[in-house]
Amino acid sequence: MQVLLIEHEGVEGLYPFSITHCSWELRCGAFTIVERWTKSVPDCVVTVASHRDLHVREYVERNQQTPSFVLEPTLIMTANVLMSPTVMQQVVDTCMHSTDPIAFFCSGHPVGAFLPKPPASPSEAAQYLDTIDVNTCRTIDVTGHIISRLWHALDHIGDAVSWDANLVDEDDFTGSSIHDTCVIDESGGQVIIMSGAQIGPHSVITGPSVIGRNTLVKAHASITESVIGPVCKVAGEIEHSIIQGYSNKQHDGFLGHSYLGHWVNLGAGTITSDLKNTYGHIRIQLPWGEEDTQRIMIGLLMGDHSKSAIGTKFSTGTVCGIFCNVVLSEFPDKLIRSYSWADDKATTAYEFKKAIEVARLVMGKRDAELSQTAEELLLLINQSDLR
Repeated sequence: MQVLLIEHEGVEGLYPFSITHCSWELRCGAFTIVERWTKSVPDCVVTVASHRDLHVREYVERNQQTPSFVLEPTLIMTANVLMSPTVMQQVVDTCMHSTDPIAFFCSGHPVGAFLPKPPASPSEAAQYLDTIDVNTCRTIDVTGHIISRLWHALDHIGDAVSWDANLVDEDDFTGSSIHDTCVIDESGGQVIIMSGAQIGPHSVITGPSVIGRNTLVKAHASITESVIGPVCKVAGEIEHSIIQGYSNKQHDGFLGHSYLGHWVNLGAGTITSDLKNTYGHIRIQLPWGEEDTQRIMIGLLMGDHSKSAIGTKFSTGTVCGIFCNVVLSEFPDKLIRSYSWADDKATTAYEFKKAIEVARLVMGKRDAELSQTAEELLLLINQSDLR
């Protein structure tokens, strides 16, 4: 049997993460959603599909071990649903013992279907999920969390860390280095330190938290209930935040209730506000309009390759797209669109050719390359209304 993770039609709601990433790449713990599925049901092939063809091709190019779609009984699941390994295993086991179609629901929403007769293609599988008739198949409710906005991921750090603590194996821990003076406080949740991570002197890590593969935590850092992805450099104070990976916050400053993408760099002294003076709900500006998050704590949502200068201050609920350069002495706008250069004089367009040139330089420092497919995707985004 294979598991096919597909993107939901409203994937753009995960802005700015979804500008360059597929929803199965969301990171809430030690693993992304697709990684958690792969580790939780090792006897199944786990593959992916989306109506956003260029996004999938770019993902597969970065993750060349991704299996191809095959003609086998298929469990289709929307990729923006967080489920525990136990629930994943129960769902797969139920399917293994069924010869009839099954529809899966989470909080009243259709999130999956089992097709004992193989669909001819991933697109046909996705269409089945869109047109599923609950009157003609068995229905099962599953426990999970639907992530339809990026800030929803911050709500489930504790759950994801506790799940992933039972999924990590010996290879996930090899070669990490923890200084003798580091304090690891697991009184509120587990702390997972992945292979190759280096934890500097006098740093404090409070669980539930994850320090990703080959990530450097610099001296005197304070990290609380946060997920730091692979190959990052972090320092200062980080609280209740997720950094997807390959990003830097390696100086003093506060990052709270925030989600950062790949290849982000926050300059020394960058500070995020994550709570209004009124303690009221934070309203967020997105490309299609303003939304009430129903939350009193949200800091910064920042897309790939965006950067802040030294001493930058972000107000509550600030959203930056991809390739934003924030060089301001005052608070920036609450929404900074992709490919923008914001300084004290004006906000102007960041020339695409220059942006790509800098991206290649930055990625080269981590032995990574910007592929031709990635450049095609970035050009498409540059021309999009949702950038």
